[in-house]
Amino acid sequence: MSSIWGVQKTRYRKEVRAPGLAPTANEDSPILWNASAALTAIEGIAIYAATTRGLEESGTAPSFAANANLTLPALRTRQVEAGVRWTLAKDVKLITGLFDVRRPYFELDTDNVFRVLGDVKHQGAEISLTAKPVAGLNVVAGAVLMRPRVTGEAVEQGRLGERPLGRVGTTLDLRIDYQPPAFDGLSVDLGINYTGDRAARIDNTLFIPERAIIDLGTRYRFKLGRTPAVLRAQIANLTNTFGWNVTGGGGFQFIASRRFNLSLSADF
Repeated sequence: MSSIWGVQKTRYRKEVRAPGLAPTANEDSPILWNASAALTAIEGIAIYAATTRGLEESGTAPSFAANANLTLPALRTRQVEAGVRWTLAKDVKLITGLFDVRRPYFELDTDNVFRVLGDVKHQGAEISLTAKPVAGLNVVAGAVLMRPRVTGEAVEQGRLGERPLGRVGTTLDLRIDYQPPAFDGLSVDLGINYTGDRAARIDNTLFIPERAIIDLGTRYRFKLGRTPAVLRAQIANLTNTFGWNVTGGGGFQFIASRRFNLSLSADF
């Protein structure tokens, strides 16, 4: 069994100066700690657990808020996680874990002031699988199944929805890369990313629907004289799926449409 423990005293100060505005600042001096442990139960199976108290940068209030550009206090966060790493075979590894992450919840209130409205907790499970079923084929699959929830007086009074703004509960990701043994230097890759719905208003009266994005690409590795080089071509968002992302404060930004990318890189 191996373990790591740590305690630190942190001094944090942030000051923001913007043209035409009075400077704003925030400071904090918490005691932070972390602890983790891992145990190899039997050959090929390891159990791990960790807990952390951290300090997270929170930026400034958005430009459209009544307190625009105000320096926000750093967030004191807490995280607990535990899981299992399992080597199923030589080229097959599975990692499963449970997590609980908590932090203050910043958003716009009814007076258009960007401030702490409660606490947000992200509880769920994450799973990842890496495999090489045949020569030249690499598969990476992952899933995050989460239940993000906001708590506090505003939620209890019905002024704030339970779903935090823009947070996705379900994320599935699949990446496949294949290098045909008969074509040295050439590989093709496929990526599929699925995200569930997300709240688009703090009162949860509007949601952005689920979506899946598919990327298809290829790489060709060769030499420019003696210099290793890679030619990369990709069609991103293959099916031209349209969707929106939610930014801080309830802003909207549409995702990039179908596009073709071509690049050449070399190591000189």
